[in-house]
Amino acid sequence: MNTVLVGAIYILGPVLLLYGCKKSAWLNQFGTVGLAYVFGIILGNIGLIKPEIKPLQENLTSVTIALALPLLLFSINIRQWSRLALKTGFAILLGIFSVMLIIVIGHYFLKDKINECWKVAGLMVGVYIGATANMASIMKALHVDPETFVLVNAYDILICIPYFFFLITSAQRVLKKFLPPFKPLNDKVGIGHEIDDFDGWDAYREIHRKEVIWPLVLALLISGTIAGISLYLSRFFPADFQTAATILCITAFSILMSLIPRVNKIRKTFQSGMYLIVIFCIVVGSMADFSIFTTKSLYLAAFITLVIVGSMFFQVLFSRLFKIDADTTIIASTAFIFSAPFVPTVANALRNKEIILSGITIGIIGYATGNFLGITLAYFLK
Repeated sequence: MNTVLVGAIYILGPVLLLYGCKKSAWLNQFGTVGLAYVFGIILGNIGLIKPEIKPLQENLTSVTIALALPLLLFSINIRQWSRLALKTGFAILLGIFSVMLIIVIGHYFLKDKINECWKVAGLMVGVYIGATANMASIMKALHVDPETFVLVNAYDILICIPYFFFLITSAQRVLKKFLPPFKPLNDKVGIGHEIDDFDGWDAYREIHRKEVIWPLVLALLISGTIAGISLYLSRFFPADFQTAATILCITAFSILMSLIPRVNKIRKTFQSGMYLIVIFCIVVGSMADFSIFTTKSLYLAAFITLVIVGSMFFQVLFSRLFKIDADTTIIASTAFIFSAPFVPTVANALRNKEIILSGITIGIIGYATGNFLGITLAYFLK
């Protein structure tokens, strides 16, 4: 009975969190994903989670990631990436390089202080180039300990709060001292459908309608098929790389499927994938113990702080060299460090709605490349 109850909490928990964020502006500041970890940690430390729950937890973490990745990627529009403005393309390349460079530097200085630091480096590439979904995928691919994963997430949330405040208050004024002002783009292109409808309670409206739900069922079946084929192909790789191979195959096949118009236009695939990611976050949070927060874990906090501050430093430096404007630099950092859903908020603070498209483009490209880059860099550092 306990297993059934906990399973129901895991599956229905995102509904509670989404509704809470809709009703409370204060809760909404933390976002559904951030609250999912807190909810999971509380759930795991009140005595409700028994040892017999562990198989359920392991199965849910594997299944949710395998199904969420394709759903998140189906709605992207690869064909139009070639039409991106040159400035945005530079921002993407420089942002990725900045994040990976500072992570390599951090790994060099902290590898003796952090257990399996190469795995932590892979996680941070995933989350700071892609998003939580990428970090979750890399966790499974690299067999990262759940407690380490939760610690990285916890410190990420804490440290990102003041950085986000900087972005929406004084970043534009500060960066304009070093970088040129924004100039409107002439060519506006789309990179996916429903780009303003990423997260939150309202994003799931009408999902129950038959013209939405049945295509979504098809998308879920396609996701399951992709996961099955990827799992089969992973058997041809070395044993210690099979999980990573599965994740990379799922990512590649999902991007290819997004090229099929009928799949690409299915509504609410992104939202459905995010729902599964929130389930994953609750489950992983419930696998952690409060005792993991020790003085030794502060090295993780130092690593994350270095990556966030250092990536912005290098982005500003490279933007100055390539004459990229302040707004594009800020929105690129937002898309990489916080992911695409935060872009409209920062763009609004910059009083520049034209920059939204560039930011969302950068964020979605991060979703598509985060797994490849994170796993590759982790094994390189190993």
